[in-house]
Order: sequence, then C-alpha cells, then structure tokens
Amino acid sequence: MDPLYQAGSILMKVNTLQGKKMVESGLQSGDLSLSQSWPSCLPLPADLEILQQKVIGMQLELEDFKKEALKAIHYLEDSFCEMNSILAQQGEQAARVKQRLREEEDRGIVRNKVLTFLLPREKQLREHCKWLEYMLLGRGRYTLGALRKSLVD
Repeated sequence: MDPLYQAGSILMKVNTLQGKKMVESGLQSGDLSLSQSWPSCLPLPADLEILQQKVIGMQLELEDFKKEALKAIHYLEDSFCEMNSILAQQGEQAARVKQRLREEEDRGIVRNKVLTFLLPREKQLREHCKWLEYMLLGRGRYTLGALRKSLVD
C-alpha cells in the first residue's frame, strides 16, 4: 500500500516508485513541471472539505477510543492487583488450614498410640476386676465371714 502524505491541507496518495522516476527524468531533462494528468488526480474542493471533516472525525474517534482503551486497561490492572491480593490471602489461609490439619493429624496419631496402649490395659483391668468381684462375692463369702469373725474376736 502506498503511503499517504499531507502537503499543506491536501492529502495525497503517492506512488513512490513513479515519483522517483518522475524526479529522475525531470532532473535529467531539466524539466521539473508536473504532467498534464496531475490536475485531474486532485479531488474537487468540496470533496476535499468532506474528506478533511471525515479525517478530523476519525481522529476524534481514535482519541476517544484511546481514552476508553486506557480506562479499560487501568480497570483491568486494578482488577488484576485486587485478584492477586485476594489470591495471596487465600494462599495464606490455605497454609494455615494445612498447618492445622497437620496438627490434628499429629494429635490423632498420638491418640491412636495412647488408645493402642490403654485398650489392652483396660481389658486386663476389667478381667482383674471381674476376678476380684468373683472372689469377694462368690467364693470369698466364706473368707469374708471368717474375716468378720476374726475382727470381732
């Protein structure tokens, strides 16, 4: 695509290769005048005014678009920063929860060890208590009677 150049208040589309050839041939011949077809390429003054107004309108729209885009970018940056801070807070909270879970697991392990130690002892104590109760209430009646008699005498 050929570049657009602004010469004064006239926008022109310039074919750089053709222009280069015109300048070179003009320099060689000493003639730097424009060709006869040049004036027919220029837009009419009314069309030129309309084009200038359209260009100004497009430039204003472009500026508005830039402002809106910058607002959106700033909003996204603010949102991103807020999300990062929330994410950091959630990371800290997750770390605290993990620590508490580890502590509870440790407590559970200790409880299991204590229960593993105490349950057989409890069973032994129950059996021993039953034996003592049997001794006192069953066979031991005779022994209790003899004990009472010895205490009274």
